Amino acid sequence: MGMAVLRVVLLFAAAAVTAGLVSLFAGVSFSLALTPQLSALYFIPVNALCLWYLRRALHKRGCSLRGLAGFERQRLGLDALLGLLWLMVLFVPFAIAINATMLVIFGPAGMLAAYEKVFAPDPAASVAFAPWFAWASAIVVAVAFPLTNAPTEELVYRGHAQGELLRGRSPAAVAVLLPSLAFGLQHVLLAPSAAGMLVYAVAFFSWGAAAGVIYLRTRRLLPLIMAHLFTNALTSVVPLVLLLAGVSSP
Repeated sequence: MGMAVLRVVLLFAAAAVTAGLVSLFAGVSFSLALTPQLSALYFIPVNALCLWYLRRALHKRGCSLRGLAGFERQRLGLDALLGLLWLMVLFVPFAIAINATMLVIFGPAGMLAAYEKVFAPDPAASVAFAPWFAWASAIVVAVAFPLTNAPTEELVYRGHAQGELLRGRSPAAVAVLLPSLAFGLQHVLLAPSAAGMLVYAVAFFSWGAAAGVIYLRTRRLLPLIMAHLFTNALTSVVPLVLLLAGVSSP
């Protein structure tokens, strides 16, 4: 679990540094609420650092990132198809967790009206960046975020943390749930509101726990990496699409 905890600490530290820089250059008060719109950007160097550190740790045991991921060139097409299957499977507990948490927080009457408030950023907490920065960051995120984030998170939380707990003779439930707690915790940094933090934490914990069960049963990590990659690829192109839409609109 040490690597999973380290990753969460690094991400919160990166969020704090990012908030400090935004506060300094934009002339606004320091707040972590300033960072969700930049979260995918600062995840990238943390991902690279985690992969480097995990590679070193595995090398000392005579293992490799490729081996932990279960990469086999001849199975790549099948693993991609399995990734699509697991993506659909993982979406079920994820969606249930989101809606159940919203129901608990806001009740049946206020649940639907609260979605926009929970998932849309507060305009008062948004910072307008220079066009060059908006375009550069959107391109970097679209290219680098899915390629670094998907393998890093699956290797750290499922492959390494879950695997280490099982090798340490922890019960299977503990081995699945503890990394999933860390996985859910790191995702509060993506939430644009306080209520969204709770919703994100529960939803991504559910995703992580379901992915952990799949890995426990199949012993194949690469299909889960592919499922994560597809998800990250879809979400990471959104800023670029919005910029393109803004340029092309009258």
